[in-house]
Amino acid sequence: MTAYRAVPYLVVAAPPVILLLAILVGGCSMSRTANDPIDEVRYSNPPSRAGDELTRELDRRATREGLQRVLDEARQ
Repeated sequence: MTAYRAVPYLVVAAPPVILLLAILVGGCSMSRTANDPIDEVRYSNPPSRAGDELTRELDRRATREGLQRVLDEARQ
C-alpha cells in the first residue's frame, strides 16, 4: 500500500535525477585531445601583446593620477 503512494513522487523525481546523472557522467567521461585548440589559445603566449598594452595603459593612468595629485597639492 505504501509503495503505491510513492509512485507519483518517483515519476516526478525520476527525470531530473536521470538528467543530473547523465550530465555528471558525461562531464566526467569527456576526454580532451593533446593538441586542443582551446589550450593553444589560452597558453600559447602568456605575456602577449595585449597584456603588455594593458600594463602600459595602467602605468599611464597611475602616472597621470600621481601628477594630478602633485599639481593639486602645489595649488593649495
